[in-house]
Amino acid sequence: QFNRLLVELNRLVEVGAITERVVVQSGYCDADAPAVECFDQLPFEELQSLMAEANVIITHGGPASIMQAMAHGKVPIVVPRQSKFGEHVDDHQCRFAEKMRERVLVVLDIEDLGQTIESWAERVSLLPETNVGPDRAAQFSTKLDGLCRDLLSK
Repeated sequence: QFNRLLVELNRLVEVGAITERVVVQSGYCDADAPAVECFDQLPFEELQSLMAEANVIITHGGPASIMQAMAHGKVPIVVPRQSKFGEHVDDHQCRFAEKMRERVLVVLDIEDLGQTIESWAERVSLLPETNVGPDRAAQFSTKLDGLCRDLLSK
């Protein structure tokens, strides 16, 4: 579960720091978050539609989720799951997010999320230009899929 992110998103909506609609695919979260729209699991096409419509996408540090946001031409805010909070078995999401820092906005301290959302456009404008988009995301997915197949075949 990733209650830490869900609770903070709910708080930011409740205090008016976020005024837009917030839709969350919450997975195994069990925290109470009445200020946001939570869905355990959204159908893939519905999730893609919501991502395409979103102004800002906030995701955990999984490569597939990051690449889905980028495939929609969005620079996501990445909040990696961290082992010290019991959110994952290790900190590989933190390491991956750090590697992606020139293409995404990384939030390691949840208390920085509100400021990162507020300054999203400004921060994105400071990132180096990249050729991020559907074609680049497809290339990444193909490469990652091959690496996973190679790893699993050993």
